[in-house]
Amino acid sequence: MKVLNYYVESWRRFGDFRGRSSRPAYWWPFLLHPFVFLVLGGIFAAILDLDTDQIGPEIVYFIAYVWLSIALGVRRLHDIGRKGTWLLLGLVPFGNLVLLYWLVQPSSVETNEWGDPGTQGGIMTASGDTEPEPPQQTNDIIR
Repeated sequence: MKVLNYYVESWRRFGDFRGRSSRPAYWWPFLLHPFVFLVLGGIFAAILDLDTDQIGPEIVYFIAYVWLSIALGVRRLHDIGRKGTWLLLGLVPFGNLVLLYWLVQPSSVETNEWGDPGTQGGIMTASGDTEPEPPQQTNDIIR
């Protein structure tokens, strides 16, 4: 259910370009979007008896999701300590490769100008919960 929580939270922060979004908070909505788009398309087609050339509701959802994706991308870049304007790098040839590299990076564990990392610097478990980073081992011998 954590995946749906990320998806709902992304819509709740629809126009929020401030703050941070962790890797799972960015990637789960991104990966879930095509399935939601197909389901909504099927529902709208069945309820409204739409032909294939009448795709009004899907277009509205798609435009809203593009805006949501921009907000998520800006917050994700904030999470790794970069300004949201770096998202424009996607308009340059091969800029998407640089963006992809940045978007898969771990969250910055330090507080930056966009807020505290919270638990976003943790490790994602199989259940989708975030655990704090394990303590680092030292080479000190305890006697």
